[in-house]
Amino acid sequence: MIDINRITRLSEELVFDEADLNWHQAIPVSNTQIELLKSRGCSSDNWELVKFTSKSDLNLVENCSFQGPVHIHLPEGFLSGTTFSNCRVEGPLSVRSNLMINGMTLLPGSTVEYCGSIQWNSPPGAMDSFMNAGVETGERRVPVIPHFDHNDVTFLGSSTGRETVEEYNQLGKRIRDRLKGMVGRQAVVRNCSCIRNSLIMDLVQMDNAGAVRGSILMPGASVRDGALVRNSVLQWNSSVDSYAVVENSIVGECAVVERHGKLTDSFLGADSVLGEGEVTACVVGPLTGIHHQSLLIAAMWPGGRGNIGYGADIGSNHTSRLPDQEIRPGTGQFFGLSTSVKFPADFSGSPFTIIATGLTTLPQRVAFPFSLITLPHKRPDDVPDGWCRLIPGWMLSENLYSVLRNSWKYRDRVRAVHTSVDTSVFSERVLEQVRDARERLEHYSGSQIPGAGKNFITEDDRLKGIEAYRKCLRGMELWKKYNERSLDSSETGEMLDLLDFVRTAAISSRMKDYKRGERIIDDYLAVRGSPGDDKFIQVLEAFYTEITEELRSMNLSG
Repeated sequence: MIDINRITRLSEELVFDEADLNWHQAIPVSNTQIELLKSRGCSSDNWELVKFTSKSDLNLVENCSFQGPVHIHLPEGFLSGTTFSNCRVEGPLSVRSNLMINGMTLLPGSTVEYCGSIQWNSPPGAMDSFMNAGVETGERRVPVIPHFDHNDVTFLGSSTGRETVEEYNQLGKRIRDRLKGMVGRQAVVRNCSCIRNSLIMDLVQMDNAGAVRGSILMPGASVRDGALVRNSVLQWNSSVDSYAVVENSIVGECAVVERHGKLTDSFLGADSVLGEGEVTACVVGPLTGIHHQSLLIAAMWPGGRGNIGYGADIGSNHTSRLPDQEIRPGTGQFFGLSTSVKFPADFSGSPFTIIATGLTTLPQRVAFPFSLITLPHKRPDDVPDGWCRLIPGWMLSENLYSVLRNSWKYRDRVRAVHTSVDTSVFSERVLEQVRDARERLEHYSGSQIPGAGKNFITEDDRLKGIEAYRKCLRGMELWKKYNERSLDSSETGEMLDLLDFVRTAAISSRMKDYKRGERIIDDYLAVRGSPGDDKFIQVLEAFYTEITEELRSMNLSG
C-alpha cells in the first residue's frame, strides 16, 4: 500500500506561495530611473510594468530588455544582457547573457548565465506523463508523481494496486495545477540552450544541458554535458549527464544516468547507475548497476541491487504479435555478458543468482536463491535441447566472497536519505526463499524438482545445494542468537566453526581470480598486490577477528 498522505505532504515542497516568501515591495520605475536604465542599454515595451524595489541599485543592471510585468529586487545582485518577460527576480543573484527568461521566478542566490530560452508557459509535462511499470504496452501504467519511490511504483503496477491508480492520477493533477516556474535558491543554470516548463529547485546544477523540457528537478539534482531530460522527475541529488536521455521517467534519489544511457517510461531506483545501456518500461530498484551497452525492457525489479553486463539482452518482450511480455528479476541478480533472456520470465524467487556469460534462457519461472545458471558441459540424455544447468546455492558454496562483498558494498554506497533503501542480503524474505528451496531439494530429485524452470539439476548439485542452504540458514539462526546474546556454549562453538568456514570459503573464492590471473597475465600480481591488499578481504579479516575474539571470550566466561 502507498501512504497517500505522505505523498501529498511531500508534494508541498514543490509549491511556493508568493505570500510566504517575504517578497520585497516593488514600485514602478521613475522617469529618472528609466533614463538611467536606457543609458545602460536597457529597453522596455512598457516601462509602467517594470518595477524595482527601493533597495535596488540600477547601476547593476545593463543591456536588459523588459517585456510585460517584471518585478525585481536586486541588492548586490547583477543583471546583464538578458530579456525578461513576466518574471519575478529576488536578489541577490547573478543573471547574464540569456536570450529570454519568461514566466519564471528567480529566487535569491541563483545564477543563470549564457543560456538560450528559459520559459514557463504551462505546468511540467511530467505531471501528465506515465511510466510503463513492467509492460511496454501499458497494462501496468503508473503516473509520474515526483515523490514516488520504487515500492510505490511497483504497487501501482501490480494487480492490487491498479484499483487505486485513478486516485493518484487525480493527485497528480492537483499537484500540477499548483506548480509555478522557478529557479530555486543557490541553483546554477549555465550554458543551457533550451529550458521549457520546468521546475528548477534549490541547489540544482545545470551546465551545458542539451534541453530540459516539462520536467521537475528536485533539490541537488543536476543535468550536464549535452543531456536531454523530457517530461521527467529528477529526485534529490540525482544526475543526468554526458549525452544521456531521460524521458517520461523518474530518476531516483542519488541515481545517475550517464554516457549516452537511455531511460524511457521507467523508474530508476535510488543510488543506481545507468550508463550507455537502455532501460525502457521498467521499475528498477535501488543500487542497481547498468554500466555498459545493454538492454533492459519490461522489467519489474523492485529489489534492485543487481548488475547487467555488457551486451546483455533482457528484452525479448515482443512475440511478433505484441510487445506485451515481461520479466521479474530477482533481488541482486547478475546478468552476465551477452546473456539473452526470453520472456516471460520470473526470477523473483531467485535472489542473488547469476546467469552466466553468453547464455540464452527460455521462458520460465525459477525459484532457487544464490544460484548459478550456466551452460552445461554435457546435457543428460533426458534433458531437452535449450535447457541450462542450474546449480542451487552455488553463490554460497563457490562464490561467497561476492555475496559478502555485496552486503558490505550496498551499505557503503547508499547515499539516499529521503528514500528507504534495503541493503540486507540475508533478509527474512530471502531466508524464507532459501528455506523453501532447501525443502524442495530434499523432497524431489531429477527432472521433478519444482522451481527449476527449464533447467536441470544434477544429483551432485542437488546434494551440494541442500548443504549450502542448510549452512546459510543455520548460520543466520546463530547470528540472530549472537545479537540477542542468547547463544549457549555448544552454539558458540558451532558459530566459531561456521565463521571459520565463511572466512575460508570467501577468501578461497577470491583466490581463484588471483591464481587464474597469475597463470595468464605476467604481471597480474605485481599490479594488484597480494590478496591481503584486497580492501574487502581486509574488512572481512577485521570483522572475523572481532567476532571470534568476542565469541571465545563469551565461551570462556560461560
